[in-house]
Amino acid sequence: MAALGQAVLLPEEYGPELTARLDAPDAVSDAYAETLRPANTRRGYASDWKTWTRYAALRDVPLTAAVRLGVLRDYVDWLWREGDEDGGPLAATTIDRKLAGLAVTLRKEHGVVISPDHTKAARELLKDLERRAAEDQEAPRGRGKAPAVTVPMLRAIVAACPDDLTGLRDRATLLLAFAIAGRRHEVAGLTVRSMELHSSLGMYVNVRVSKTDPRRVRIRYAEDERLCPVRTWLEWKDAARLEDPDSPAVRRMHHTGSVTRAGLSAQSVGTVITTAGERAGLDVRLTGHSMRAGLITEARRHGKDRKVIGSTSGHVDGSPVLDGYIRDVDGWEPDNNALAGLL
Repeated sequence: MAALGQAVLLPEEYGPELTARLDAPDAVSDAYAETLRPANTRRGYASDWKTWTRYAALRDVPLTAAVRLGVLRDYVDWLWREGDEDGGPLAATTIDRKLAGLAVTLRKEHGVVISPDHTKAARELLKDLERRAAEDQEAPRGRGKAPAVTVPMLRAIVAACPDDLTGLRDRATLLLAFAIAGRRHEVAGLTVRSMELHSSLGMYVNVRVSKTDPRRVRIRYAEDERLCPVRTWLEWKDAARLEDPDSPAVRRMHHTGSVTRAGLSAQSVGTVITTAGERAGLDVRLTGHSMRAGLITEARRHGKDRKVIGSTSGHVDGSPVLDGYIRDVDGWEPDNNALAGLL
């Protein structure tokens, strides 16, 4: 109920002065939310907007013209045909992301909302273009899915790490990334405070920097001490003298082999993973996403429930992305494979 004497106004009755006062906290809230957005997400949105401005200039249309269905569909077709700035073909997933980035920037920075129906229609066109390309047997676009790290592969890359401080840093980075099904920026965003020991069972890892919601992951001590994320983290923390709780958990190394105060960037985390795979002589080239894909697929192979996996990876219940990983694994099970047992 309204306080005694307080007027009850409908939004359309707000005057200019009241509207201005209400807009102020909105701006502060948006600015604060932006500071919480991962740096690579902000860079992605900036790149998406740059691509849109290039299209708008070539077509001589206003930057707000994306609200028109015909323009949005033409933008998808242009992205598909023209590719990136160097002329390289764009993957369908990249085009889809550019649509999302465009919608976010228009809404947040320009107060323009693209109709969900228009976005759906644009994405249907993208699927049609994919289907036609497959029928014409065109070469695949993009890098494809990141190869998933299996437990034997993880054992090999950990064993191949140098027996020095840099090698210990790499082992801690790799095992933490696998244990939390971490994206590159999530691993880079871990601090010493993120790790909380839990009696004799293991430790919590608080993943606060994420493109989705923050999550709290439970990591048990591993039977194989060499592959144990908890023991390796404690060994690295002690050897690197990581005492400041708010300092980065995984650090850059000086060329002399000493630990610096700077944390690894998301790109550097990806480089650690790729280099570790090359050092171990793996047949596939790992990427920054390989540890995340690996934990999800290996957990499913060992019969883990999708909700258990999602609580570690941060996928929401019913996530189509998580479903894709699970279908890839389950499709090899005899009961889910049409050919199994027939030949």
